Amino acid sequence: MRNPMISDPAEIYDLQLRETNHRCSNDLQLIVSLLAMQSRRTTNEEARAALDDVTSRVAILARARTELGHGRQPNLTTALRQACEALHSQAEPRGILVSLTMESEVDGLSPNDIVPLVLCVNELATNAIKHAFAEDRTGRIDIIVHQATNGDVVIVVDDDGLPMPDSLKAEKGGLGIGLVTRLIASIGGTLTPPANGSKQFEMRVPTD
Repeated sequence: MRNPMISDPAEIYDLQLRETNHRCSNDLQLIVSLLAMQSRRTTNEEARAALDDVTSRVAILARARTELGHGRQPNLTTALRQACEALHSQAEPRGILVSLTMESEVDGLSPNDIVPLVLCVNELATNAIKHAFAEDRTGRIDIIVHQATNGDVVIVVDDDGLPMPDSLKAEKGGLGIGLVTRLIASIGGTLTPPANGSKQFEMRVPTD
């Protein structure tokens, strides 16, 4: 309902936008809770893994909406730190270190850029946890961010685990690498896959 004490159209729009973001955030948090509950109940390991993957993606969206609902613009550094904290809960029990290095301040990204980028980092790091550190292997995942001289934001995701399986190299659709490729393309960026013998993914996104 419109507040009778507010008459300025800009204030009305801002109030309605915050209310919409608040409701979306609540809905997303409810979805996260339902997915987590279903994951705990299932006895099928493959189904549990799929539910956990979806839960982590929706949780990132929920956190971004919470920031907007509080009148704050999502910040890449903060969003990546939150994602790394969530990844840490999966990685630490298996002896895997998830490291985030911000080599420079990053400017010029909108919320519409930040959320897909964080989803991509989460996807690549999750893939590494699953595949690069199979067979009880320990190691580290490095996430390195800097802003190039031309203004492009560059994010590198690297690990010291096992070589990438051929099945992942060939993946072109669905989830995994295909999802990252589509998300980066949706914000005008590019994904450079690892060269032979490397594990390093590079994402590059132009800024305004």
